[in-house]
Amino acid sequence: MDNEVWDFYTGYEGEGEIQFIQILDSGNRNIIRIWDGYFDDIMDKIEPEASGWTGLAYCYNLVVGWYDESPWKIPNTIKALQQIKQTEKAEFRFQESKRVTEEICNLLSNAIDNDNVVYIARE
Repeated sequence: MDNEVWDFYTGYEGEGEIQFIQILDSGNRNIIRIWDGYFDDIMDKIEPEASGWTGLAYCYNLVVGWYDESPWKIPNTIKALQQIKQTEKAEFRFQESKRVTEEICNLLSNAIDNDNVVYIARE
């Protein structure tokens, strides 16, 4: 059962969709549905580290993780949150990308605080 769903996909039906899915202790889920244009906009703002791509940016740029297996469990939610937070002050192509970033950060923070698992799914 879904607890809360944040929808940033309606209006883009037929195009790619990414979902962040937080599994709550009750078994319910919090879901963020994202048009992949917003997701690409956000991921494009993450810079590689000195050692190269890491975390979500590694999977995104090398087309692995949720591209190979969906849903895909985020192995390091703290690292994912740090990377998405990097983009909070970025100039995005789409105005809505900022709000999507905020909601992803909220979901990841909540998952960390409650020791919940988060998945990414491609629909």
